[in-house]
Amino acid sequence: MKAKRFFFMTVVLLLPFNLHAADRLMFGINPGAYGSEDQWVLRDSFQPLADYIGKAAGTQVRTDITQSFKTIDAHAGKGRYDLLMGPTNVIAEAYKVSGFNPVAKFKDLASVLLVREPSPYKTVASLKGSRIGMVSRKTLIGQLAAHLLQSEGVMLNRDFKQVQEINFQDTLVSLLLENSVDVISVGPKVAGEALKAHPGKLRILAKADPVPGFAISLARDMPPEQAKKITEALVTIGDSASGKAALAAITVGGGAGNTHLTKTSSAEYVKTMELIGAAKNLYPAQAK
Repeated sequence: MKAKRFFFMTVVLLLPFNLHAADRLMFGINPGAYGSEDQWVLRDSFQPLADYIGKAAGTQVRTDITQSFKTIDAHAGKGRYDLLMGPTNVIAEAYKVSGFNPVAKFKDLASVLLVREPSPYKTVASLKGSRIGMVSRKTLIGQLAAHLLQSEGVMLNRDFKQVQEINFQDTLVSLLLENSVDVISVGPKVAGEALKAHPGKLRILAKADPVPGFAISLARDMPPEQAKKITEALVTIGDSASGKAALAAITVGGGAGNTHLTKTSSAEYVKTMELIGAAKNLYPAQAK
């Protein structure tokens, strides 16, 4: 009899916990930052966003933050997440493999070609025979730069006197200012900061068409009403004080520096991945 009472009490005590665990949402986040940030820094950056989403959804949102692309893809594929935030390639892969639907995106991305001022280079085609500094081919910015050059008939392995591949965009700006290269490819944010920091010394030569960057996706089996609430909260996040505070708290990775989110769809990311796939074959471009 005592054993039966003990079992009954155990079930009663565990029941609320299990119901709570079933009701909460798991939010997988890949910040796109590389390795140096402590977990507490990452948590402080993204927990306000999770809390904002949780308030809209009427349930607790728990974060799982990883800087590993392999881990985030694996967890998404195993159905561990209800929501997913990550860079372009993560969002596209999760849609393709697991059916995660992107609903709200952060700032678009593009590749910007910078030259010194004054400079003899007035068009992309005029860069033939020059020295170029490129962002790493592992990044979307580098792949977009390759596509931009190719679209203007300029091939990386054939038309430049020198090609340097650099991992850090700030270093590229320094190389350009030091006359170690004639043109560089960087992202819009770095280009804007460089122009502001060195007025009259740099000039934008060309800019690639923007593509969607970081985004938040929802699992395909999320109840429609819940998905609607979360989507609405995300695309209007910049309209409220709590939403603005949640975005301002993000100081790490590709989601930093945004004041609003924009509605998006899977079609945008499918198209971008097609472009990236073509660009990978061009960086470095193979002469025919």
